[in-house]
Amino acid sequence: MNDQLVIVSPFSLVPPLGLFAALAQGHKVYFDGAEHYVKQTIRNRYHILSANGMQTMTINVVGQKGEKIPTKDILIDYDEPWIRLHKRALESSYRSSPFFDHYYPKVIGLFETKHANFGDLFRESFKLWIDLLKFEPDYLISDDYIEIDSDYDLRSRIKSPEQFPADFHSKKYLQVFSDRFDFQPNLSILDLLFNEGPAALSVLKG
Repeated sequence: MNDQLVIVSPFSLVPPLGLFAALAQGHKVYFDGAEHYVKQTIRNRYHILSANGMQTMTINVVGQKGEKIPTKDILIDYDEPWIRLHKRALESSYRSSPFFDHYYPKVIGLFETKHANFGDLFRESFKLWIDLLKFEPDYLISDDYIEIDSDYDLRSRIKSPEQFPADFHSKKYLQVFSDRFDFQPNLSILDLLFNEGPAALSVLKG
């Protein structure tokens, strides 16, 4: 392993693979729950591969009306039908993947638990992802604003997979619709789990 890098990240409900690749490769991630929430980013968005190409999925949150709110305190909007939309998209995109039946109920169970705020849902979701990957990464979740010297600060407006640092890419793996599209790097952790199952961690280690 190379020298350990320090990464500061916002809370991300369904994180991109790059974040787990960094953890699997031995780097440390600090998750900042007190930074002001930024819309349309990896905080509440994730990306999957559908029959039509990359698709952005959004977990709806209650509007901020211009005020700056710590990410951990943002409320999840269950009045919007996002859970139903996510179910439909995941079933359509990954039904034929090797490990869909094993992981899908756990993912939907997470969404349907209906945690009130972003902080609670993030803690529960991150625990699920590392349990499914079966490893114990070096990370810290903070409810206070993080002010440390870091090698990478991801709290800026990362909206899409290609904006994630190229240093943290997984190995290539066989994706659904690989007959239609070139390999799509740095999609959400769901893409890797559905396609690789127990081998996911070895893919992340590169």
